[in-house]
Amino acid sequence: MRVLCYTDKKLAGPNLRAVLDYVKYRGVRKTVKNVHLLRELVKRDFHARFTGSALGVFWAILQPLSLVILYWFVFTYMFTRGPAAGQGSNYIHFLIAGLLPWLGINEGLIRSTTSIVENAPMVRRLAFRSELLVVVPNASAMIFEVIALVLFTGFLIVRGAPPRLAWLLPVALALQFVVQVGIGWFLAAIYVFFRDLMPILAFLLSVIFYLSPILYPVVGRFERFFVWNPMTPLLGLFRSALLSSALPGAGSLVFLVAVAAAVFWGGLMFFRRAQPTLADLI
Repeated sequence: MRVLCYTDKKLAGPNLRAVLDYVKYRGVRKTVKNVHLLRELVKRDFHARFTGSALGVFWAILQPLSLVILYWFVFTYMFTRGPAAGQGSNYIHFLIAGLLPWLGINEGLIRSTTSIVENAPMVRRLAFRSELLVVVPNASAMIFEVIALVLFTGFLIVRGAPPRLAWLLPVALALQFVVQVGIGWFLAAIYVFFRDLMPILAFLLSVIFYLSPILYPVVGRFERFFVWNPMTPLLGLFRSALLSSALPGAGSLVFLVAVAAAVFWGGLMFFRRAQPTLADLI
């Protein structure tokens, strides 16, 4: 089989252009096929969660709605001391705007960790990109998060505080998704080799929850430590979009984008390097 090169006169011009067009065509077809497969996998995962329930997919609305109402009730009428005291609805809005993205991240990472092991028959028997199995639980978690954010936006509008920077939400969601999937690839591959990862991950997520500005704003002497947590600018973006608060600094946003890109590509390369051995170990 001859090696194609630009210096080969016989392959120069139209012939080389035809070869490149064919390679490009095959790449586009492969991408479209993967997107279609991913959509079907996400659809299957989304509906499988409600199979056998009386209300079916309506739980996708009832679950986040009940969560928003619960936190609003607790921090409005039950807390008389603590961070919510004396701050009224401002703290409730601040809390929910940070809590909803965290719930999406938490669910996506936990389900990503076991995604390869739980789909062992597909990994063993079917020839397809198994990294898509890690994307599926994150996409499903994002669907629930988007529903919750839409409901919370309606809640803010009813309370007379409509978001003025709602166009930032797609940006924040995209960055969150990229970070989630990248970390998910690391976790899914490691879990195949090291099954004790799940309790360790649960502990680490609990620690990260309290070391992120979810329950409280970043102020005081510890502020310089929080700038190294990617959750700080990410949650800042969500709160800017939902609560019209000040945008995170330019340096924080550049840091967040750099971390997202590094985690995404690093996770993908790590997963693909481990991929040949995954089917033999699950």
